Amino acid sequence: MESSERSPGIQKIVKLTNPEKLYAIEDRDGRSIPFEDASGSQMVGHYRDNATNSSEVLKIIRDEQGQVTGWHHEQVSLGVAERALEKFRDEHVKVIEDAQGKGNILRNLMQRAGVGTASALSSMLDAWSDKLKEMGQLKNSQRSLQTWNDTYRVQRQLVREVLKREEVSSEVITQIEAIYKTRSVNKAIEKGSALFDLEKSEILKMVKAAIRYAKLLSDESAS
Repeated sequence: MESSERSPGIQKIVKLTNPEKLYAIEDRDGRSIPFEDASGSQMVGHYRDNATNSSEVLKIIRDEQGQVTGWHHEQVSLGVAERALEKFRDEHVKVIEDAQGKGNILRNLMQRAGVGTASALSSMLDAWSDKLKEMGQLKNSQRSLQTWNDTYRVQRQLVREVLKREEVSSEVITQIEAIYKTRSVNKAIEKGSALFDLEKSEILKMVKAAIRYAKLLSDESAS
């Protein structure tokens, strides 16, 4: 009767002091044993010696009762097993809860995506990822294009100001404005060629007129 009454007390004072050693099993000589290969007795012996306060519990029993019996060792071993199992249970509950949560998320995603398998969902997510990358690249291209457009508008306005300050003829300014306004590359090239064509160029006409005027003055002076 006395033993059955004291049994819960001994088991309860056994505590898990080194939970990090639950999976690092060692034999009595300190040699490592793979967790998946360790026997039940090896695991209990390892937990008793390395992962719990069992040695302190046995010392308390010896100090209080003067000796440690086989029954005491048995109760301590039961307490060690209880603490280890409780820790495994808590870890496994967390793993199960995480798995259930991820499973629910997976099912919701599959329903929303309208697919029936995780493989199909994975393929769809990969496709979405590729599309997002394409959109990112397009956004960067649009940003670069916007920067180029802003620069072009500033340059265009500066050209207009220079033309005015240099008192370029209105005909030439009109032709340049026509080049700016056209949306066709071919037309812009055509208009530009016309502007600087040796026969049609307004600039060349002004140069020719200046030469003729200078020649006329020269002839008059000679006569």
